[in-house]
Amino acid sequence: MIQLTKCAARFIFAVCLMGLVSVIPIGVSDAAEPQVGAWSPGASIGFLGNTPDGTAFATNLHADYFTNKQFSVGPLAQLAITGDLFQIGFSGQGKYWLDLAGLDTRLRANLQGGVGFVHANFLNSDTSFLIPLGVGLDYVLTQQVGLTSTFLLNFTDLNTGSGNDTHVMPGLTFGLRY
Repeated sequence: MIQLTKCAARFIFAVCLMGLVSVIPIGVSDAAEPQVGAWSPGASIGFLGNTPDGTAFATNLHADYFTNKQFSVGPLAQLAITGDLFQIGFSGQGKYWLDLAGLDTRLRANLQGGVGFVHANFLNSDTSFLIPLGVGLDYVLTQQVGLTSTFLLNFTDLNTGSGNDTHVMPGLTFGLRY
């Protein structure tokens, strides 16, 4: 019988959760033109640097509720995993969406910021505040799917006993928005 490590089991859980969120079509907006009052979920994968255990594989899940064409709010979940680290952060995000003049109308940029908390389990466990600030690009592929790229600077004060207190964790992810 195959035995999974705790970290591998959490990774499989995160991938399954990401898959589940990506197929829920209830009340979501079209990717091409966000509908005011509609949710637009998404998922992405990439890397998160300067964690208590160095650079980690990262998975992000988000949902944007558009209050108008230029502004959205919603939750962001960030999961980071290395061989010895499990880290998860939750925050409420606000995004300001910008049309890029002179470029393809399917490409939009966003500025985002939020506040929440992060929990890391490395040598010891620690929970701290989380302030993710960043920029992103969104490119519409079809009426239902868009490509996303996000760069976040996560400000925090994690101390898991490794002697490597974490204050800023840069992250880069690529994914899909529905």
